[in-house]
Amino acid sequence: MSFKNLISFEEIAENNSNFLDIDTKPNWEGVFSNSNPLNLEIGFGVGNFIIEMGIREPHENFIGIDFYHKGIRKVITRIAKYEICNARIVYGDAKEKIPLLFNPEQLNRVYINFPDPWPKKRHHKRRLIKPDFIKALAEKLKKGGEVHIATDHEAYAMEILELFEKERALK
Repeated sequence: MSFKNLISFEEIAENNSNFLDIDTKPNWEGVFSNSNPLNLEIGFGVGNFIIEMGIREPHENFIGIDFYHKGIRKVITRIAKYEICNARIVYGDAKEKIPLLFNPEQLNRVYINFPDPWPKKRHHKRRLIKPDFIKALAEKLKKGGEVHIATDHEAYAMEILELFEKERALK
């Protein structure tokens, strides 16, 4: 498929209720037509995890945020194919979208699976998980909420643990 044959996200949003290209707080109960717990996956790639969780946990809602165009198109197609009604996809950068889209203490769980470790020291500034990001997550998590992070980069894992231990709002 060539780029000129790709439909825009605006067109996808008009025709697919599973995709949201928004910058304002939606009524999530209205979006999902229920008040089930909200869970967030940040950086879902091609969507394997959010698809699996949507199928496995039908009484919970899942929101995926990513800016990877090809992955977004793939996961939206799979959500429709498997008729998953408890998953929605949001286009954008999670660092910018989380403060805009969620109320304080609204999220049940947050999943971050294999965030880019940016292993070169000069690239560390590009890492997703930093103090300001953790603080924003902590504000949106319910009391007793959970953050699940998976990484295969040991040094980054240790840094993430240290950063989370320093966040007072998570104690």
